[in-house]
Formats: sequence, C-alpha cells, structure tokens
Amino acid sequence: MDNEDHVMTIEIRRTSSPEETERIASALSMRVAPGTVITLEGDLGAGKTCFVRGLARGLGADAHAISSPTFVIEHRHPCDSGLLVHIDAYRIRSSEDLASIGWDELLAQGDAIIAVEWPSRIAAVLPEVRIDVRLRHAGEDVREIEIEWVRPGVAAVDCRTCGAPLGQGSDGRFCSKRCRLADLERWFRGDYSISRPLEEDDLSGGIPHRRPDSDR
Repeated sequence: MDNEDHVMTIEIRRTSSPEETERIASALSMRVAPGTVITLEGDLGAGKTCFVRGLARGLGADAHAISSPTFVIEHRHPCDSGLLVHIDAYRIRSSEDLASIGWDELLAQGDAIIAVEWPSRIAAVLPEVRIDVRLRHAGEDVREIEIEWVRPGVAAVDCRTCGAPLGQGSDGRFCSKRCRLADLERWFRGDYSISRPLEEDDLSGGIPHRRPDSDR
C-alpha cells in the first residue's frame, strides 16, 4: 500500500523511570476504545510489559497482575471497559497457536483492548487500524517511546473531546466512553447550543452543530 494511503499520527515521549512509562501508558488508555489493538515493539528490558501495566492501571484492571506472558502466550484481565488482553507473540509458531487464543474471535467481537508484544511475529494478521508503540533505550535510564496511530485508507478523524485519533471500535465521534460522557457534560453545562431550529433529520440521528463562541 502506498504511503499516501496511510494516515498516521506519531507521538514521541521520553521517560526516565518505570513510573513515568506507566503514566504515559495510562494516559493512552484514556484515549482508546474497545476493539483497539496496541502493538509493543522493543528490545528486552525496554519496558514493554511496564507499558502494559500502565494500560491496565488506566483501564481499571489489576496492574499488579500484569507480568510477561512469555510462557502462556496470553493473559486476560477484566477492566472497566470490558477486557484487556495481553499477548506475547514471540512463542506463536503457527495458525493453530493463534486459534488457541481465539485471535479471530477477539478481533470480531471488538470488546477487548488487545496489547501485543513482539507483533512482528504475527504481522500478517494484525488489523490495519491499530496503535503501534515502539520502546527504545535512549540512555542509561532513559526510554524513548514512539506511539503511532495507524489508519490506512481513511481520512484523519479525531475525537471530538480530546483530539486523539479515533481507533478501531470507536463510534466515529469519540475515542472512548469517558470522552463521550465528557462531551455530554458540556451539553448539560450549556457549552453547546443548537445553531438553528431542529428538523426531522436531526431527530433521526443528525448531529447538532456547535455554535461558535462569537455567536454567543
């Protein structure tokens, strides 16, 4: 696929402790919806599992239960949005291994956030719409974290509340339930208003327009 067919947003962060890495991951968790696949690539000790621990903390899962899944391939953790699935693809050798963890079902159901370590092992079956996280050693105690929102073949669309790129599983306007509720709260506060009289199409699913500040 040509590069012009890909819409990507890249964020780069630097951390100097595991706690900072967890905080970045926790902040990212607020911006993803169920159905999103997050890949984690990096050398041993770069902080991949630490990043997943931060995702778990932000999603309301038991962060203390997060460990490298090397020997079991997959762990499932209940969280506020449904399920966090932590997969170590390093040991996956065949389609039978993928079938054993219900990979196709996880993608089809769209109710889990899936974090995949060593994603290059299963690159052929990764969804085109996903978040790629790369962790690198950038000094003795420094890590560089690159977060890439990959959305091939679609126009750039961001969450109406926080501005994050919309991931797989979003409703087309908000990246998460939190952002949807935050937007609703703005309506309750009177931050938005209807710019024209309601029409029949609006009541059947249209989205009211925001009124510019200059019109208030």
